[in-house]
Amino acid sequence: MIARHKFGLDPTLRVSIFGAPSGGPSFDKKKYEHLTLAIRQTALERARNRCQKCGVKFSPSVQPQFEHINRSLKDNRPINLRALCPECFKPVEEKEKKSKGMFGNIRNMFG
Repeated sequence: MIARHKFGLDPTLRVSIFGAPSGGPSFDKKKYEHLTLAIRQTALERARNRCQKCGVKFSPSVQPQFEHINRSLKDNRPINLRALCPECFKPVEEKEKKSKGMFGNIRNMFG
């Protein structure tokens, strides 16, 4: 299926109901709202440039990851974001992976 661009047909964008075409980027509707640099900076300033779980200072070798506190990936208000180091973000990422998929909603309902 070829997606329509706002001003006409975009031949470079292909969307499939079965996921991304092979070799193409993955499009996740839930992650459509991206974090702007200003939002990231506001969240990092509030965290004093440290992981909000373990306190490690962010650096070029320890890049911040952002957790959505209310689990809504479209709610990018700085107050809803928690800056975490990659180690502290791993459990969050694993939880997100488990909640995806065909049975993710059922799994979330029953624990």
